[in-house]
Amino acid sequence: MRLSGNRTAGYMRLSREDGDKLESDSIKNQRELIKEYLAQHSGLDFVDEYVDDGYSGTSYERPAFQRLLKDVKSGKINCIIVKDLSRLGRNYIETGRYLEKIFPFLGVRFISILDHYDSASDGNEADQIIVPFKNLINDAYCRDISTKIRSQLDVKRRNGKFIGSFACYGYQKDPRDVNRLVIDPYAADIVRMVFRMKLEGCNSQRIAEKLNEMGVLPPAEYKRSKGLNYDCGYRTGMNPKWEVVSINRILTNEMYTGTMVQGINRKINYRIKQSRAVPKEEWIRVENTHERIIEKSVFDAVQRLLEFDTRTAPERRQVYLFSGLVVCGDCGQNMVRRRVTRGGKKYTYYHCSRYKNGYGCSAHLINADKLEMLVLEAVRTQIMMLLKAENILKKIDRIPEEQTVIKMINHQLEELDIAIERYRNLKTQAYTDMLDEVITKDEFKDINQKFSERLNAAKTQKMALLDNKHRLLKNQTHLKPWVEDFKKYQNIEKLERSIAVALIDSIIIYGKNEISIRFHYQDEMQEMFALAGLSSDKTDRREASQCGS
Repeated sequence: MRLSGNRTAGYMRLSREDGDKLESDSIKNQRELIKEYLAQHSGLDFVDEYVDDGYSGTSYERPAFQRLLKDVKSGKINCIIVKDLSRLGRNYIETGRYLEKIFPFLGVRFISILDHYDSASDGNEADQIIVPFKNLINDAYCRDISTKIRSQLDVKRRNGKFIGSFACYGYQKDPRDVNRLVIDPYAADIVRMVFRMKLEGCNSQRIAEKLNEMGVLPPAEYKRSKGLNYDCGYRTGMNPKWEVVSINRILTNEMYTGTMVQGINRKINYRIKQSRAVPKEEWIRVENTHERIIEKSVFDAVQRLLEFDTRTAPERRQVYLFSGLVVCGDCGQNMVRRRVTRGGKKYTYYHCSRYKNGYGCSAHLINADKLEMLVLEAVRTQIMMLLKAENILKKIDRIPEEQTVIKMINHQLEELDIAIERYRNLKTQAYTDMLDEVITKDEFKDINQKFSERLNAAKTQKMALLDNKHRLLKNQTHLKPWVEDFKKYQNIEKLERSIAVALIDSIIIYGKNEISIRFHYQDEMQEMFALAGLSSDKTDRREASQCGS
């Protein structure tokens, strides 16, 4: 049975999910097929065509399809023609709902040319059964394609290729290779400024205010000003401003160190376009894929700062010199800064926060000026020893293997080899004596255990010496990049916030003359001092006491 007065629309859709069928499913191919069908079937009055080019079939939130539905509801259209069912959609549930409920309810005749399906036809029941199966196949095809695309993107990510739509603020896509990032000079300078201000003691709110005072466009607006069709999902009004969230996003972005970090969010599945966060340990990180804007040591220092509770005093725009660094030597809680007035003079002290809040412990009171003096002296001493150790190790590197440390290690290794062989022979002799009944089984067990312990100890000592020799020869225990971070402050006259957070992990207060300073790379430094034949342990409580006396 053929209906008359069919106000007909041709619907066409194409997306990247169509893979190797791009040519056969091209909009041009679909249009020609629909025109040919209309020419061969009378009673179909063509009204308009609706094209969604570049839209997935898993969702029906497509602009042309939504416009088509609107025209159907207004009565402008009552017949829809598509090339095949996959053009209508690849979501099995939604496609079935349109075919079985929505289109019949709206009085819409639906025609799928290649599937030989016409809802107005009196065809056999087999056609009605086959259509749902075809929808299932289309849905499965979309799921398969989605899996393949995700796998291909993950391969690119693991190879350090950038696959995002927009580069993060401070970078731009290389015009010659969209999978590579290059520095955007202007934005990169702003990023450096943000990190510098953070190291100097400014909180995120103050940094945002400073950028707004300077008239610097926030990241989203800056990208739009560069001609990019960037949409982050919201606008901040007619006069966009930097916000704390934007500052923190920059301060925590490891991309600025030259490390490509991707796979932070992932779509729930091929039907649902919303994304959810991926656990940090599952992020895909590839180092040295692009030029860094921020040194790794600076980035790490800022991450440590962000962990501190460093609120800014109302009358100040920066945090105090040691905010977040000073802790109580007994309870481990942060020390707080307090100013008191005596005899018309103002004094500043640090004392335990638990004591202040009445939770026990003791004051551990220490004068702020004295603490600054002690820490400055400790920093100078540490840098001086580091420079001395570096000079000694550089000389060792130039001495032939037959001399000094390497010669001594080789001599020790020779003695250990002799000892190991002797212990093995003694164990064998003891076993022979037991077989010859020179000693009893119990005596053999005692002798064997004793020589086994000595043998294992000698083997362990040999492994340690070999490891030490290898590191000396390969220069793996000293002259590291972090040494340069300390050396650049060798002429330090005054402590600044940026210097304190760059060099110091924590300052532990036991009393007014008893402090302990834990430097970054403390373990590496101790190993370096030991190799150079120097003795120092600035984390030792007693030496700290002497320093403060």
